[in-house]
Amino acid sequence: MKFIIDKKLFELFPEATIGAVVLHELDNSGTSEELNQFYQQIQRDFRQTFPFPRIQDHPSIRPWREAFSRLGISSSKFNSSVEAMGRRILKGNYLPSINNLVNLYNALSIKHLIPIGGHDIGTIKGSIYLCFATGGEKFLPMGSQQWETVPSGEIVYKDEQEVLTRRWVWRQCEKDKVTHSSRQVFIPIDVLGEIGKEKLVEVISDFTALIPRYLSASTSHYILDADNQEVTML
Repeated sequence: MKFIIDKKLFELFPEATIGAVVLHELDNSGTSEELNQFYQQIQRDFRQTFPFPRIQDHPSIRPWREAFSRLGISSSKFNSSVEAMGRRILKGNYLPSINNLVNLYNALSIKHLIPIGGHDIGTIKGSIYLCFATGGEKFLPMGSQQWETVPSGEIVYKDEQEVLTRRWVWRQCEKDKVTHSSRQVFIPIDVLGEIGKEKLVEVISDFTALIPRYLSASTSHYILDADNQEVTML
């Protein structure tokens, strides 16, 4: 299985840096109370210490707003996943507990204010692409039973069969969501703006260091950018 990024994405966003962490032989069963406490503490800290009057003013959120605008996506109607989570927390709510792995990468997404996703490799058909839709690809939103047709030119994650995530870092599909029974998982970490590769390395280091504490899995990781647009993961 390869992870391939369209070179046109880097022509538009030459500073983009994309991390790929792969979890192997994952045991995501059970519930870690210690992890749940960490997850909630991250959210409390975020709510109490967020330094800006508006979430879109944060230097980690603003590049996604600008990217969406350049792509013709309404940044007020469609928020990046990390902005949507941050908004929910700042309103006084907690993010739902899903399972250990999802809770962990959501916690780190909030801690670092970087979009982080999770895709069950067991459901993926062929390779994974971060690219521009050609038009006509299908997408079934998580939790929905109604298929959508993705327009040409939209940045998406997709496999050989369907779109996995719409609008780059907006919403994931139903089929590859991480569950208690997931055994092999692809974790994309998308970084834009001046924080760049150094921040991505920090997030990957943080994530891989916490895996043994809360989960049973081995990991491999990769960094893709304008000079390295393709990697063989499996």
